[in-house]
Amino acid sequence: MFCKECHKNLKDFDALIDKMENCPFCGAKLVRPPVKVAQKDVNALCEALVQKVGDSIFANESTLEKELRDLNAPEFADAKDRLFLLVLKQIPSSMYEVRSFSDGEQQEVLEACQRRLCVDLGLSFEPCAQMLDILQEYIWQKRFSLSPNLFESQFVDPRDGQVYKTVRIGDQVWMKEPLKYKCVGYTGEGLYEWSSVNKYCAVRGWRVPSKKDFETLIKTAAGLGLGDPSSVLMSRKGWEKCNVTPTDNLGFEATPVKCSTGISNNFFSHFWTSEDKFCFEIFPGRVTFSTHSQSYVRLIKDDTPETKTPEKK
Repeated sequence: MFCKECHKNLKDFDALIDKMENCPFCGAKLVRPPVKVAQKDVNALCEALVQKVGDSIFANESTLEKELRDLNAPEFADAKDRLFLLVLKQIPSSMYEVRSFSDGEQQEVLEACQRRLCVDLGLSFEPCAQMLDILQEYIWQKRFSLSPNLFESQFVDPRDGQVYKTVRIGDQVWMKEPLKYKCVGYTGEGLYEWSSVNKYCAVRGWRVPSKKDFETLIKTAAGLGLGDPSSVLMSRKGWEKCNVTPTDNLGFEATPVKCSTGISNNFFSHFWTSEDKFCFEIFPGRVTFSTHSQSYVRLIKDDTPETKTPEKK
């Protein structure tokens, strides 16, 4: 402890410091720092506010601002600062009315919110995965995802009845999980040999993505301004051993597999492109393309108009 007047270190008086009211060197009144209590998170703060005021606490900025300013609870000091930053300073008021918007308007508002939160401020902490989910739960009552992707669906493979989750990312629609259609060249656990990819994997309305398709995906991920594309495309779970913080802001949910080589951070995701033995790879901190002998397949929706055969006259 230091005296705020003479700035002398009072460490030699540790045994008596609790009983002293004045500095032994200059006589100034001692001002003791508040005792740091264990901090509760934003989720706990939201729970406390709801219990006190009810769900109307999130009806508008002024109600929430007043309650936060009046809050005098040391255990919520950090959470209070973060909630002020996230809700009062960066999220536009139109966000609270997003439930009455059309699908296009919802997506536009959500993308604007993410840009303001993570680009304009250049936040030093990681708000995307946990904090925005918490705000989603209380502000929108789980009615919409906070990801820019509001168009999650599913696809049933008519060949075997397998159901796959899908997600719209920009102008593309991707499968959220690897193909598992058992055909010639399928080696089990989702891996396919190159010889079978373009021959057997595609199905009506869905095709094997090209290198250009993945480059478009990378550009979309990079354009969010929420970190490097690898983090944006990684699933939130599974990468714990790689010392990274995946955000999965686009819902692509790329899960890791172990590399056969002895490189550092030896987990990555990889998917076939339609080009000869060429794969798209996601490593911690980077995305790239490389050749493989076996890889996984994520189909992309084929929006190419079908060519009709001219009727014979």
